[in-house]
Amino acid sequence: MTIISKSKFLEFKSAKSPSGHDWYYVRRTNDTTNHDSAVVISTLVFKNGKYNFLFLKTKRPPIYAENKAKYCLEFPAGLIGDTDINENLFDCIKKELLEEAGLYADKIFIELKNSSTSAGLSCETLTYATVIVDDYKEIQKPVDDGGIICERFLVKEDKVLDYLNEINQNEISISSVTVCAIFFAKERLKRL
Repeated sequence: MTIISKSKFLEFKSAKSPSGHDWYYVRRTNDTTNHDSAVVISTLVFKNGKYNFLFLKTKRPPIYAENKAKYCLEFPAGLIGDTDINENLFDCIKKELLEEAGLYADKIFIELKNSSTSAGLSCETLTYATVIVDDYKEIQKPVDDGGIICERFLVKEDKVLDYLNEINQNEISISSVTVCAIFFAKERLKRL
């Protein structure tokens, strides 16, 4: 492996492919063999007798700079161990939910670990977590993450697929990890 360039959170690297050619990829600097690079948190909020997904409408520079869409639809998420190398998965989930949504996680379920986000582009792996919030009450003012998070809103769990189909795709890009996290959360609800 060769590091071609490096920033605070990313490295651009190359490694040999099976045929011996250089393969270029991105690595998160917090990545270790001990844990995944990041966690995606499908957040189910119990309100008015029903579960609702908490979504974030974000403004991601790679998406709008390349004219893919103006916004992204995402769940709360975060890098594991980016500020504290000793941070564990559950502490990261609680911290990110509090930071990005201002909410406390009443129940946390780990759905899947070591899921590759884009194996041809990055060595990043994710953990998918489903979080249940019983009391929809902000306990801390959420951050906007440097202007990235534009809006937070709820969509009823039984209407989420309709909502995704109705989104104007030129306006909002749906993160693929969000789609996967919805699947895991809906399966989790069947077991509760």
